[in-house]
Amino acid sequence: MTAIKLTEILNFQWVSRGISQNHSKVIKQAIVVALMGLHLWLIYIAASWGLADLFAKQARYDMQQWEDQALTTDSWKSIHATLTWAQSFEPDHPDLLESTGQAYYLLYRSGVMTAAEQLMALQQALDYYLKAAKQRPVSAYTWANIAILKSRLGQYDAQFLAALESTAVLGPWEPFVQRAVADVGLAAWYKFPKEGRKKGRKIVFAAIERGMHKQAHLMSTLIKRHRREFMVCAYRGGHTTRLADFCQ
Repeated sequence: MTAIKLTEILNFQWVSRGISQNHSKVIKQAIVVALMGLHLWLIYIAASWGLADLFAKQARYDMQQWEDQALTTDSWKSIHATLTWAQSFEPDHPDLLESTGQAYYLLYRSGVMTAAEQLMALQQALDYYLKAAKQRPVSAYTWANIAILKSRLGQYDAQFLAALESTAVLGPWEPFVQRAVADVGLAAWYKFPKEGRKKGRKIVFAAIERGMHKQAHLMSTLIKRHRREFMVCAYRGGHTTRLADFCQ
């Protein structure tokens, strides 16, 4: 009786050991498959970003050529189709979103559309730049373009003020940023939302003061173009030397 039971126990242990070994083998195979899947997924992501970046660069190059050549509807449709196809690989790529926004802005400036169509193109450009800002919120240039587009649309609201502030904070000494903040800010001097007017003017004035260090002539030109000499000079007494010279 004891021998039978011992045999049964030994057989049971052998079966258990076999099941355990098979189970371990299945787990190992599952881990290998999972790692292979992860590896392939990472390769796909890298390839998608690579393709998206490639098409974004090509799109920017093509759009640079439009500055020397008249933009036609066919040429715009061609670049837009390329950008749309590239977004099918990486719909949230910030460079692609910005390039699409730029394409719509150039379409707006082309003069080949009605006034209503131009307004729609400008709004489309803004929408794409806003999407790009969500993906890359630390780009001063993205926020600067948002502020410019909202100014073109006459949208001097809280979002405009936030874009202007982000632009100034992220790139305070960038020449393009200084120019953008000064230009659209001076245009919005009396159009800021009431609750943010003081803050908005402070941002603009600070950008002008910084701009006076290396872009004094440009800053002076912008102030005169917007006819804001009196307001800027009376805004605050403690001017930089160059701004003080301008206000004399």
